[in-house]
Amino acid sequence: MNGKSLVIGLVLLILGVGAGYYFATNYKVTPKGQATTAPTGVVEVVATPTSTPTPSASSGQGVDEKAALLVAVKAGLVAEHGPTASSMNVTVSKIQGNFASGGAVDPNSVGGAMWLAAKVNGKWVLVWDGNGTIPCETTDPYNFPVSLLPECWNEATGKIVVR
Repeated sequence: MNGKSLVIGLVLLILGVGAGYYFATNYKVTPKGQATTAPTGVVEVVATPTSTPTPSASSGQGVDEKAALLVAVKAGLVAEHGPTASSMNVTVSKIQGNFASGGAVDPNSVGGAMWLAAKVNGKWVLVWDGNGTIPCETTDPYNFPVSLLPECWNEATGKIVVR
């Protein structure tokens, strides 16, 4: 191995150790069903249903449907994170039947989060929001389509589940 390869290898090793330290100190594992305090500009909500929800049969996707979805998601963010979440810019990326996904950005910070919602008993419900892996235990009761949720994190096994 020549000197140049050794230097590149050492630089990569130092970057890897630094990244590992950063993530280990800034991202904590939390018990199932609890919200985390995330880095600046990131919110995470873990909704734990009290019973197995059944998405409703109506799936109108007009302007009123999108407006109702945006109101419900923002209300879910405010309910979980307090009034400061009301300033977040919430967008809808996809509505597929009784399921939707989108994003939320705090205009006063860098970064943002994604969210998932389901229509339960005719009303949109914020199921999850945050960054990173999505807990299967949070989303499984809603039976999200694979096109909106291709994989999730199984807390019990500590592995990604490809759906």
